[in-house]
Amino acid sequence: LPFPRTSPDHGTAFAIAGKGIARPDSMIAAITLATELAGKKSAV
Repeated sequence: LPFPRTSPDHGTAFAIAGKGIARPDSMIAAITLATELAGKKSAV
């Protein structure tokens, strides 16, 4: 791909959807990594 592609390390979490107990840590880490990768030029 010509752009960074990251994702959280979990699935859709249907079992806890709407309960207010989901943690955003994995999503934040994925976004942070994508931001870091986007700032680097690839030699590929």
